[in-house]
Amino acid sequence: MSKFLDCYYRVSTKGQKDEGHSLESQIQLSKRVAKQLGLEIREHNEFAKSSTIKGVTRDKFEEIKTLIEQDKIKNLWVVEQERLFRKPSDAFFFKEYYLDEFKVTLYSGENPQPQQFGSEFDNEMFQFRALISGFESKKIRRRSIRGKRHLLDNYSEDKPIYLGGTPTFGYENKDKTWVINPDESKWVKWIFKSYANRTSTLEIKKELDLNGISPRRTRSGLWNVGTIQKMLSNESYTGIKRWFDKEIKKEWVYTIPQIISVSLFQKVQKQLKENLKNYDNYKKNHYLLDGLLYCDCSIRISSETKVRPYGKTQKYFCSSNVKKSRGELINDCFNKKSLNVSATDKSITDFVKEVAKNSVQLKEMFKTDILNTKEENESEITEDKKRLEKKVKTIQKKIEETIQSISKVEFEKLLGKKDERISKNILKLLEQEKDYLEKEYKKTFIEIEETDSRKEWLDWLGKYGDTLDYKTSSQQKKKEFISGLVKKIVVKPEYGINRDKKKVQLGHTFEILFKMNIVNDKLIYKDGNNKTKGYEVSEGKNKKKTPLLDVSSAVGQPKKKLLNQDNSLKEREDFTYSTVMEGFGMDF
Repeated sequence: MSKFLDCYYRVSTKGQKDEGHSLESQIQLSKRVAKQLGLEIREHNEFAKSSTIKGVTRDKFEEIKTLIEQDKIKNLWVVEQERLFRKPSDAFFFKEYYLDEFKVTLYSGENPQPQQFGSEFDNEMFQFRALISGFESKKIRRRSIRGKRHLLDNYSEDKPIYLGGTPTFGYENKDKTWVINPDESKWVKWIFKSYANRTSTLEIKKELDLNGISPRRTRSGLWNVGTIQKMLSNESYTGIKRWFDKEIKKEWVYTIPQIISVSLFQKVQKQLKENLKNYDNYKKNHYLLDGLLYCDCSIRISSETKVRPYGKTQKYFCSSNVKKSRGELINDCFNKKSLNVSATDKSITDFVKEVAKNSVQLKEMFKTDILNTKEENESEITEDKKRLEKKVKTIQKKIEETIQSISKVEFEKLLGKKDERISKNILKLLEQEKDYLEKEYKKTFIEIEETDSRKEWLDWLGKYGDTLDYKTSSQQKKKEFISGLVKKIVVKPEYGINRDKKKVQLGHTFEILFKMNIVNDKLIYKDGNNKTKGYEVSEGKNKKKTPLLDVSSAVGQPKKKLLNQDNSLKEREDFTYSTVMEGFGMDF
């Protein structure tokens, strides 16, 4: 029997740790139990870590499981069973595969008697407590969400409400409000300016590590490139905070102290997009749906080619596991199966073709003089874009001037040069002006994006209306066809019960986001009895979901079977664009 009592300590929030009403009491309680048992304490202190937030790794608990597997832990203590588990299923799994299998004795609370699992009643009690703990966690979470809604509805207009969790690097929580951390904010500005000046994220990481700057969360205490990239994409640094309630599908937008200018943020976003595009250009293999596929967990789908003993395989897959292995904090992914490239490309191409062939709006575009007036429309778009770019620069300047005015008023208030009541009113008006300008700024960027989309559509329509026999059999031409119509494709795992009555992933569905509202659009006649009076085109939706598709990538498939599949798919894919035009009812 081991001479050690391995004690696991954890609190759910940093506040509990700082206030000392939980961690310290756990430690003192474990010492008393260890003394009664005549065992020596070994501490495993997780400090402040949630057991319910997705993406949060409890390193000490994982360490305990590893030590159990190595037969180095035989006596485990925790203040209460609920400290160990996220959900009931975790409790059942831990009991069966760790406590039972490795004969580990579990102690809890101030009772030196071990928990019993010898009888059916003991096991049921253990499971019952796990279920109650799960229900209690959900109840606490619902109460927390209601509290956040109340704060945002009643106070977010007057102050930068802090809703809990780990503060974003560069900020801190002071009296439940967002406050700029002076030391960290200097590094935030440096990170953004460095990246805008084309310093790589790897070089930025090295500089932060060499200067001893600590990130919020990593296992090693050092920075990783993924964290820096997320920071560079975080809109909060411009002074805009968003909180989305999944339950009621509502988003709150409110202001917090600003660390970087909007113009610098937008410059960095362009640089990020440019670098991503360059990265794709360096890839050895290019795939039809690269850049369009996103997993249901929000991670971009990756692709790879491997040469195996039975032949070459190509697949699309969610890279969430790769990102987790680097220490990045991301959502759990339930997409367990990768996608066969050929089968997926074929299914998506056919589905997109079908939507295009049935679109009244696309038919009308080809029938009208859009192609003949392409040059005129392009000129109009160019002028619109110049006007909008000029508007952006004007708004940027106004935003900067407003921020300077806010700083000046706050400084004069601090020196006592302005009456506090007057200063407060001026600051409120300036903040309102800043908020309005920020919204106008974002609105203008959306208008620019829409203008670019109009240009892309004209190019696409012109290109695909030029020739009757424009082939889509080549990968490049097929990619142009798909990317001209599709903005994004979300890959969703679909689960069901197999014949062994186990829940398994049966395949995938694909939610396709089109660039225009061409899904189920309609042609409505002004007079159904007299069609010569004309008609109107009613816009449809821009999303459509495929039925369940089994396009999963097989493992260990024989070379002959693979080759037969690829040849068959290639034959079916050899079609011309005139097939699509026939679906439009066009007669060129």
